[in-house]
Amino acid sequence: MKKSLTFLLIGSLAASMGHLQAADSGISDDTIGLSRTSVFDDPSPDTFAYSDKDPSSAGVLPRAYLDAPPQVPHKIEQFLPIKEGKNMCIVCHDKPGMMGKKTKGIATAMPESHYNKVDGSWQRSNGRFNCTQCHTPQANVPELVGNTFRPE
Repeated sequence: MKKSLTFLLIGSLAASMGHLQAADSGISDDTIGLSRTSVFDDPSPDTFAYSDKDPSSAGVLPRAYLDAPPQVPHKIEQFLPIKEGKNMCIVCHDKPGMMGKKTKGIATAMPESHYNKVDGSWQRSNGRFNCTQCHTPQANVPELVGNTFRPE
């Protein structure tokens, strides 16, 4: 008798829970995340193009923040892929004698951190061949997501 009463109680409880769930409308898909849009929306950024300027006339872009890596002010598609044995960036930027000097109309020399001093002379560090890991080409692109970051 006790077992049948327990099963009857469990069965009626399960039935009432099913009824409550069916009556509930659930959570709307536009209230789940922080963006207050449907989780099924797929925002696509506008198309953009990198600067068409020739590397020799592109100039220097401002740094995003203090000690940020310099931004690349020209297209780099023709220089890709960058590999340890094939790095077109160093053709213009490997100038150890020009480190730290400001030049106009000449490619900026790589900084001292990209070299090792061996027997009194500067040699390029083998671990610094992947330039696009830190240095990125820039384009005038609107933000896809709002950003309040401001450098100090």
